[in-house]
Amino acid sequence: MSYQIAFEPSQAPAQGSTIVSFMEDFYRTSDTESLHAKYVESFTNDATLIMGSKEAKGSEEILRLRHGLWTHVASRRHTPERIFFSGNNSIMLHGGVTYRLKADPETDVYIPWAGRVEFAPFEDGEPVKMQFYQVYLDPSAQSGKR
Repeated sequence: MSYQIAFEPSQAPAQGSTIVSFMEDFYRTSDTESLHAKYVESFTNDATLIMGSKEAKGSEEILRLRHGLWTHVASRRHTPERIFFSGNNSIMLHGGVTYRLKADPETDVYIPWAGRVEFAPFEDGEPVKMQFYQVYLDPSAQSGKR
């Protein structure tokens, strides 16, 4: 699966390509249920993750939230479309996600989303980590209530 996210290079900071590559890999990880530890490693130890109406602070809570996101979901496939840069360590982005719910494994459910990410400062060669990530979406779809 290809996860290529569009962005305007002329509006990106010097490390823009590194951030885009990180986000592409992050969504690939997010869509693989078994990669819980790798998902959590995408965040700083004290990061905040807000997913719809759910909020997690720190690695342990993010891991619990991550497990919970798979409770009703058999599979998911993100289709991030575009990143917009706001300074060196901040982005907005949008796309969609297609879920296949355990309760209805024959039906795909598509949900549009948008997100905001603040990255911990990093230098070339250092790992990129999210300090804050908020996703705006209709949370009822992944709960199986839609």
